[in-house]
Amino acid sequence: MRNVKSLTLSVLTVIFLGLFTLASAHAADNKAGQQRAAEDYLRAVASGDASAMAQTILTDELVQLRTRLLNEMRLEADRGESLTRVRLFGDGMPLADLERMTPQAFFVTLSQRLRFGGREFRKVDWLESVNDKGGMVQMVGRLIPPDEFGDVRVPVVVSIVPWGKDWKAALPLELQAQIEDLRKGRVRAGARPATAVASAPAAGSTVSGAAPSAGTPSSATPKAIIELFDTALANLEAGKCETFFEKQMSPNFRRTTGSRALRTLISSCETRESLRTQVMTAIRLAREGTPEFQYGGTRAVFDLEGSGLPYRQWIVERIDDKWYIAE
Repeated sequence: MRNVKSLTLSVLTVIFLGLFTLASAHAADNKAGQQRAAEDYLRAVASGDASAMAQTILTDELVQLRTRLLNEMRLEADRGESLTRVRLFGDGMPLADLERMTPQAFFVTLSQRLRFGGREFRKVDWLESVNDKGGMVQMVGRLIPPDEFGDVRVPVVVSIVPWGKDWKAALPLELQAQIEDLRKGRVRAGARPATAVASAPAAGSTVSGAAPSAGTPSSATPKAIIELFDTALANLEAGKCETFFEKQMSPNFRRTTGSRALRTLISSCETRESLRTQVMTAIRLAREGTPEFQYGGTRAVFDLEGSGLPYRQWIVERIDDKWYIAE
């Protein structure tokens, strides 16, 4: 009987030690996975690449962000408004384009209006992992910089969430707060031109879903350029794309654009209302802006950075004392 008890105790001890070893190995793997997810996110932030950041964030978090903001923008569009879209993405970003974006592309586009940045690091000295609500874990550590960057260790906190048997970064609370500030009109989008139409609507105001109307032109813009913009807008609004390309586009542009390509551009302008709206929005924003003159005053550049348009600049040039849209 004594031998049976001793054998039983030995078996139980082996089982206990085995379970303890497995639990310890699982805990070590779990800790390594948490640290890896947090470090992947920190590297993406340090690179300044929003696409890389999107790959390190849990897809479900990006899906929820996209769904919530799209639902709000759709409700506004049904009322003929676009306040949220303008604040988050700019006057020139159509709702239809946003609806076609993947969650990752949606985040990358939105990130153009957010502030983020991080420091390069050699490794991270992880101090603590703090359990938070909903399975979230707050990873607290200090960045150990490369040797050439000195020895100051900057503290960091990264929110991570379970992803199957692994971990991914959560959508950072700091970015969520910035998005809410933009939605509510508490701040202006830093990248937007200060002169853009409706660049910072007052809280509670509405913005038309159509392209912004031409308002008061900048006093720094010559009258001849304003007249060029007004004539171009009138032709585009009337669908007279051929006249627009022949009369308002620069002779230099027409000369360097093949006849077939030019015909394609005119046809696209005539058949695609969204394209005409995009060009008209750019012209209206430039009309409200302040130009930077170059080449002895023969070239005027209007900054459209952050407007949501695919154009960062709108350029006009003077040829034989007449102004034309350059490109």
